[in-house]
Amino acid sequence: MGRLLRWAGYAAIALVVIALIGYGILVVDSNREIAAPTTAVPPVGQLGHPSLQRGKHLFTAVAGCIDCHGADGGGGPFISQPAMAMLYAPNLTRGPGGVGAVYSDADYDRAIRRGIRADGTRLLIMPSWDYAVLSDDDAASVIAYIRSLPPVDRATPRVKLGPVGRMLVATHQLPFDATRIADEGLSATPPPPPGTTLGYGEYLTRVAGCQACHGIHFSGGHLAGPPDVPAAANITPTGIGTWDETQFLRTLTTGKDPNGHYLNDFMPWRTIKYMTDDELITIFNYLKRVPPRPTGTG
Repeated sequence: MGRLLRWAGYAAIALVVIALIGYGILVVDSNREIAAPTTAVPPVGQLGHPSLQRGKHLFTAVAGCIDCHGADGGGGPFISQPAMAMLYAPNLTRGPGGVGAVYSDADYDRAIRRGIRADGTRLLIMPSWDYAVLSDDDAASVIAYIRSLPPVDRATPRVKLGPVGRMLVATHQLPFDATRIADEGLSATPPPPPGTTLGYGEYLTRVAGCQACHGIHFSGGHLAGPPDVPAAANITPTGIGTWDETQFLRTLTTGKDPNGHYLNDFMPWRTIKYMTDDELITIFNYLKRVPPRPTGTG
């Protein structure tokens, strides 16, 4: 009996050692991935003519920058899942701890539209794939608005990955948008001017990040993340085909769908509701014309 217990103890120690070695490799691989210099990405365009009013609207409503960086632009924690990650949005202002004092307009632009820091490393959980299509004028407007914000005294640490987060990064299941932009390339076609056209509806769904959760073809389904992350709704005609314009607007401005169900807070309707009625109607008209797809098929 003593011999069996001794061997069981040895086996337990061996398993612990193997686990520690495995986790050590995971730490090394994930750190290497995070620190890796960026791959070649398409250059950003020349910044256009800024509008502070337009920049504020993009920051607070359309692009949803406020969701992570806050109304004051000072950043702070936005994901607190120790097993996954402790994520902090950086302070964008020129205050102590902020990047505004050292970032040039070009630095801001590469961070926003390409997901690359001023030091050349890639940003994690920065939706630059969504913002990669921002027009030169819209990008300039966002940057001008950020520069207009009062300085905030707030230092924010970089990403702190937990074991699950490290595994996802090391195995490329939590991709960097800069890499995706480099892999996919970008269309040279400039975005359409603001209006109510289907082309502008497509532009708005991209910048607003609809595809980040609902899928590239808007069919919704399972989302990667902690167990409490809800499935994304199918917003193709398969899912919202019976909705009319009024129901769509009411859902996105009140958080309550036509069936009386309240939207999960994971859906950023509290930001989206500040988009104009024309913008929401333009998105609705675009979504009504995308091909219907079964839920969870991209």
